[in-house]
Amino acid sequence: MKKSAYIYYLTYVLFAVSIGLLGCSGKRTKEWVNPTIAPITEAVFATGYVEPVNFFTLTAFNEGYLKKSLVKEGDLVETNQLLFIQDQKNNTIQEQAARNNLQIARQNASTNSPVVKELEAQLHSAEEKLVLDKLQLDRMQKLVATNSVARVELDKAQVNYEGSLHAVESLKASIAATRNNLEQALINSQSQFQTVSSTNDYSRLLSPAHYKVYEVFKKEGELIRKGESIATLGDPQQMVVTLNVDENSINKVKENQIVLIELNTEKGKTLTGKVSKVYPYFNAELQSYKVEALFDTLPASIIAGTLLQANIIVDKKDKALLIPRACLSPNGKVIKKAENNNDTILIQTGIVSTEWVEVIQGIQSSDQVLKAY
Repeated sequence: MKKSAYIYYLTYVLFAVSIGLLGCSGKRTKEWVNPTIAPITEAVFATGYVEPVNFFTLTAFNEGYLKKSLVKEGDLVETNQLLFIQDQKNNTIQEQAARNNLQIARQNASTNSPVVKELEAQLHSAEEKLVLDKLQLDRMQKLVATNSVARVELDKAQVNYEGSLHAVESLKASIAATRNNLEQALINSQSQFQTVSSTNDYSRLLSPAHYKVYEVFKKEGELIRKGESIATLGDPQQMVVTLNVDENSINKVKENQIVLIELNTEKGKTLTGKVSKVYPYFNAELQSYKVEALFDTLPASIIAGTLLQANIIVDKKDKALLIPRACLSPNGKVIKKAENNNDTILIQTGIVSTEWVEVIQGIQSSDQVLKAY
């Protein structure tokens, strides 16, 4: 479902409760009128649509053909229910290769590792040679002490012994390093196998909770690429009204304000709700702010995606000093009747609707003002 398809150009309007008072007759004729005290309501107009609560799009984690579709539009699904199965032959081959590599890594890292056994055999030979070279060195030292052999024979024995000692130490270090490398290779193989196995699990798409299937985008046999949408799901019990409010009005909208809603499918019928959330960001594409509201009573036959218009009641007064909108100039002034010369007065206004203006300060109910605009 593309939300942009449901959005009209946003406009900002204010409306007043009809009060049947003296005032404008709808014609732009100049006449003197008295301010009056009556109730007035300010509202913000918004367009929008209905969507399920927790509405989301189920997307593919991997590429593969849709092997089996187990649900259709309108179905109710439970937590962890299998919805779609993708064909993952390539991943199956990769999983088998990863399993084989894991078996080899386990064997190499075991106590009977052939790699380590070979090094240990080399170490055993080197240790035996070291023992013999040590005996030869001790023998040469005794013979040199009695001048039975030349000094060069002792030096030769010393070199042989030191070489054997170094070989033993190198093999011990090599065995330790090899064991570490084999352990690391085992860890990597386990991780790779788990990754491939989990990837195969992604070919079986499950429902995360109790939802209703609202739309299915793919048919069996279609190729689904990674990240493509397969279906949309949402809460079957509750709908949310998504509204788009322009930037001039958003600061007036607060949570729990009353919303009067008219669905495009039920013209002339007014439903009520309350603002449940005001999103703190501006949608540059839609040139509006997102506001959500919940119905006081959910209509029985409502359909997800239904377009609507709404008025958010942002202010209301039971008693206010009002003048017709036609009495107020664009710069906020009115012409007050006087005995000699009429006075042009700057007034302080409150709620301003399409027909009426609340006067906070500047004139009284006993004054007469001119309908000149």
